[in-house]
Amino acid sequence: MSSYARNRQLQPPEQTLLDDLRPELGQMEMLDLGVGAGRTARHFAPQAKSYLGLDYARTMVERCRHDLPAYRFVVGDASDLDFAGDDSYDFVLFSYNGIDHLELPDRERALAEMKRVLRPGGIMVFSSHNSNFLGTIVDRFRFRLHRSLRETARSLKWALLFNFHNPTLRFRLPLSVGIVNDGSHSFKSSGICYIRPDLQVAMLERLDMQDIRCAQNDDADYNQGSDPVVATFASPWVYYRCRKPGRSR
Repeated sequence: MSSYARNRQLQPPEQTLLDDLRPELGQMEMLDLGVGAGRTARHFAPQAKSYLGLDYARTMVERCRHDLPAYRFVVGDASDLDFAGDDSYDFVLFSYNGIDHLELPDRERALAEMKRVLRPGGIMVFSSHNSNFLGTIVDRFRFRLHRSLRETARSLKWALLFNFHNPTLRFRLPLSVGIVNDGSHSFKSSGICYIRPDLQVAMLERLDMQDIRCAQNDDADYNQGSDPVVATFASPWVYYRCRKPGRSR
């Protein structure tokens, strides 16, 4: 948990989002999914009309309750927001690629649930790993000979681990969407979803979400989801921002 707790800064697309919403955030009821150790809560909660943070991990929720006692945090599943009625929130955020830890069917359910609990005109934002970046990851774990025997052995170890967890990945590139174990936490965590940005945009369009915009994780500027350049984004992950149809209150 310590690495999550140390990370308190917003990423450039999140800072843009906060700056854009600042004039109206004081009138918005916010749901923050996959809140972790409260990184986004520290920036958004003080400015929102009301704030609820949710995480699947009880230890994370307990940490947030301890560190940020002024705000509400609950244990829950983003793919089943049964505690919330339809049209309950003005702003739903699922940052730091939390949605990628869900299996593909649960991922689609989570997006549908996020839309359901949003009020008409409400804002949905989330980030997701980019499958265009997988070539870089495969190359990172490629076996290499080094002058040092220790470094050669280390390279062999990580190459074997990567190929054990992803035996066919290198033959499936470029990958549109799939579950990949990218070595996070020294391969001790399960695989996560990587998706090509234009396919994620298409998924949001099927949900009838509007004003879809996308930003690379290291870029403060958002592109329209219909911009052809989105399909070629090469960053490790991408932020998606969209609105539920209807007029905001």
